[in-house]
This record gives sequence, structure tokens and C-alpha cells, in this order.
Amino acid sequence: MLASWWRELPLSNRFGYAGLLPFLAMAILALAGFSWGYDGFKVYSIVILAFMAGACWGVEQAHPHRMAKLPLTVSIAVSLVALGAYFLPMVFALSVLLAGYWVLLWVERDPLFRSVYSVSYRHLRWVLSGVVTLLHLLLLIPLLSISQA
Repeated sequence: MLASWWRELPLSNRFGYAGLLPFLAMAILALAGFSWGYDGFKVYSIVILAFMAGACWGVEQAHPHRMAKLPLTVSIAVSLVALGAYFLPMVFALSVLLAGYWVLLWVERDPLFRSVYSVSYRHLRWVLSGVVTLLHLLLLIPLLSISQA
């Protein structure tokens, strides 16, 4: 059943779900005590957040007659903030990156995105964002516990 569901998905959706695997692997390693799991998670989160911000920028560039200044500016800012997160301590970096994913979801509420993105893609984005959020929170909890001890 799972195999047939997977085969029926559009290729872009398969790539989206497959993109969760490095997040999952690094989170498991981090929670198992491998400190480099945190580093790998942070770097992969930066890459994916910058990629998602670039995708927003691409949608906006493909429709310049419908593009609003605020979503364009915010999507560019998110990619730059993601890069800056590399230089932050882990607890702050993961918090900033998590916020970045939700800022992009807010940007994608713009009518331009709602008209360009299919319903299935918008659903995919919410599912992926939910999993990414959960994983960021799972990694933040031990860091917050350590910093308060």
C-alpha cells in the first residue's frame, strides 16, 4: 500500500518527502548523543530554508506583474537570515531557522502563491513544515534543558 502511494505521487512530492530523511537522520543522531548530528541538522536546515526562500523568489520573479514588494523582500531576507544562523549558538540557530520556515509559510499566503501552487503542493508544504517544526522542537528541548541547568 505504501509503495503504491509513493509511486502515485508526483516526482516533486517524492523529492519533498525524501528531503525529510536527512532531517530525520541528523535528529536521531543528535538525540542519540552525537554532537555532530546537531551540526548536520543545522547545516541541512540552513540549506533547505535558503532553497525554500529561493523557490518563493522564483515564483515572484516568474510573475513580476503580480509581485508584491513585501513577500519578495521577506523571502530574500529569510535566505540571508538562514545564512547568519550558521554563526549562532545552536539553541539560537535552531530557533531562528524554525521561525524562518513559518515566515515562508506566511509569505506563501499571498494570493500570488495561492494561485500558482496547486492544492496538493500546498498540502505537501504544510505536512513537510509540520515535520520540520516537530524535529526542530525535539532538538531544542534538550538544549533548553541544558542551558537552564
